[in-house]
Amino acid sequence: MARTFAERHILLLKALLPLLLLPLHVIHPAVARAVNRTIDDELGDSVTGLKPVYSPATSWHQGASCTTCNIRPGLVNTARVFGGTWHDSTAYPGDAPHTVSLTFEGTAVYVFNLVANAVPRTATLANLTFCLDGEPVGEFVHVPDGTSDVLYNVLVYANASLPNTRTRYPSR
Repeated sequence: MARTFAERHILLLKALLPLLLLPLHVIHPAVARAVNRTIDDELGDSVTGLKPVYSPATSWHQGASCTTCNIRPGLVNTARVFGGTWHDSTAYPGDAPHTVSLTFEGTAVYVFNLVANAVPRTATLANLTFCLDGEPVGEFVHVPDGTSDVLYNVLVYANASLPNTRTRYPSR
């Protein structure tokens, strides 16, 4: 029996239809989801292993183990500090900038600090400048309020609108 042109194409389409639909069942769409990672001052990024770089290295001290620092355990409740560690640095007018740099990939960055108020024999004015890829993007200033309170997990910089590329974050 002779089939018309249309009938032959319908039969061909019926024969190929299962093959055309097969990839829809086999290929699962990739779903991107945001993940939060904390980059610790001491341990760094738990996924990449990258650690913050402190410069000049001799001007920074691991606060939790520093015996000559005035902001140390006792004044600081280490149970309230992420990982129980923090880095300490005091800069004076004329000093080279004291910086923390890290490289990360993501669409947001949130920086939390330990902020001290009045501590005997210690300058506790916090004056921070934040840069992304070398460009200034924010500042944080804390003038001590005269109390001896230590402030924990203070959000000092937030940016949730970064392109999803590798970013170099230096702060000073």
